[in-house]
Amino acid sequence: MNISDKILFVDDEKSLLTGLQLTLGRTFDVHVSSSVDEALKMFEEQGPFAVVVSDFQMPVMNGAEFLQKIREVDKEVVTMLLTGAANFENVSDTVLHGQIFRLLGKPCSADKMKEHIEAALRQYQLIRAEKDMLEQTLNGAVRAMTSILAASKPLFFGRAQRVKEAAFKLAELLEVSDAWRLELAATFSYLGHVGLPDNIQEDVYKQNELPKEVVEIMEGFPTFISGVLGGIPRLGEIPEIIKLMNADYNPQVMDKTGIRKLASILRFSQQYDHYASEGRSNAKIREILSESQDKFVPGIIGAFTQAYDVSAEDDYVDMIDPQLLAEGMEVNQDIRLPDDTLIAPKGTVVDEHFLRIMSNYFATYYESPFPDAVQVLVRKGKS
Repeated sequence: MNISDKILFVDDEKSLLTGLQLTLGRTFDVHVSSSVDEALKMFEEQGPFAVVVSDFQMPVMNGAEFLQKIREVDKEVVTMLLTGAANFENVSDTVLHGQIFRLLGKPCSADKMKEHIEAALRQYQLIRAEKDMLEQTLNGAVRAMTSILAASKPLFFGRAQRVKEAAFKLAELLEVSDAWRLELAATFSYLGHVGLPDNIQEDVYKQNELPKEVVEIMEGFPTFISGVLGGIPRLGEIPEIIKLMNADYNPQVMDKTGIRKLASILRFSQQYDHYASEGRSNAKIREILSESQDKFVPGIIGAFTQAYDVSAEDDYVDMIDPQLLAEGMEVNQDIRLPDDTLIAPKGTVVDEHFLRIMSNYFATYYESPFPDAVQVLVRKGKS
């Protein structure tokens, strides 16, 4: 049995539930509940469930209303409704409008129920496969876009890549679901910065004091991103995540979709990258961010410590020929062309795209446009 293929049966007839466990429990991962309130709690605490089957005649609310609430929590779950012959016509419209996979007559034999469950699981697998394909396609497109923008706008899209990597590490340790949204939010949160004048971009990047007009422009970035993503299915949450990145995390506010937690992880990752780009050690960054840990999702300092194997040892700076830069090194100074054009800001982590850019400049200039040696930060506490 696949751990993601759990089945939940909801019926106020406990004898029927016992029978389902006995007849279907050997084949499927069966869970049962005799009340809708208990079932909703089970769904949130023990999910995800692949299939939910509910009787129509239930106390508190009918099965159709219950399944609608279930789908508000998880749009991918496959739902089926059991009903007696007397109610069959009354609930047919509900099936059509409530996205219920099948309407089953009651009583339903064990063999028939097994067939319906197998069909529902196939439907669930199709839904998951479609979602996975969409996520892979979107993330592949975003990675390609980010690589291009990182070459042309190294300040913000180099940072976007570093923030994404840090956020992924923290999200895994904090057991955040659907972390793919982090990649999209990390990238698109910087998209609005492309239009900022060059003389302002460095001040924004280094978090220097900004003119009021620039602050107002930046406050409008989430609305701009919302307009960009508005026509793309399933991306409606991304602007919301970006908007929430400026807010302190409040554990008392319900967060069913997890977007508040994702926003908090990204905000923490941005702060980490800002301090790291200033040349501060991981131990010092942990000390600084620990002072404001109440602003972030609980447990993030512990996750950071675990993710980066924070050491109290001092980092040190080494000098290296720019032609000998290699993937994984961290540049500890701004790298500029003779005309002062910024190629890579302090804190840039060298990757294949960065090396390709450097190679292009070495090939097109008669003499190297870069210093004979550049500073590289060696982080002892970085995993």
